[in-house]
Amino acid sequence: MSFTSIIVAADMAEATGIQRLLAEAGIATSLELVESLAIGSLGAGPCRVLVDVSDRDEAIAVLQGELDEDDDEDT
Repeated sequence: MSFTSIIVAADMAEATGIQRLLAEAGIATSLELVESLAIGSLGAGPCRVLVDVSDRDEAIAVLQGELDEDDDEDT
C-alpha cells in the first residue's frame, strides 16, 4: 500500500475526529505527527491524516461533503 496525506489537522484531537469520519465511510487512515512543527508533548502539534492512494479521491469527497453540511447548518 502507498499512503498520501489528504489534510493536516491542527492537533491530534482534530486528526482523530477526521479519522473517525473517514472510518464511518469505510476509509482506512493513518496519522502522522508533523515533526518539524511539533512543539511540546507528543500529539500537541499538527498531524497529517494519511489514506491509501486508491482512496484519496473518495476521502476528499467525504471531507468536502462534511464541510458542505456544516455550511448548510450555518444558514
